[in-house]
Amino acid sequence: MQIRSLLPTLVHLLLVLSASQVMAGEEPSQSKTKATPPVRPSPSAPMERTKGKLKPVGLNSATKNELQFMLKIDEALATKIIAGRPYRSKADLVSRGVMSMETYQALKAQVIVK
Repeated sequence: MQIRSLLPTLVHLLLVLSASQVMAGEEPSQSKTKATPPVRPSPSAPMERTKGKLKPVGLNSATKNELQFMLKIDEALATKIIAGRPYRSKADLVSRGVMSMETYQALKAQVIVK
């Protein structure tokens, strides 16, 4: 009979102790188990992951949003690219006056013409 009367008191005591730890601001980093830091590849290690690589953008088929997002260009340039379609080669961007040679040099590796 005495154990039954002590059980609620013990449960209450455990709850009070756990609540006091939370209120004291004890962070998880101070707990007994330490989290391991994420593993970062060294800069000299070759990149094995190719899934994250962006595919080249098709000048004749990409939407304005795709051109803006993938090439990181403004809306005006994307509109000019679309207005100049169809393209026979990437160099048509410069020969038709759609963009400057400097802009073309920065973007030519990211685009394709099909």
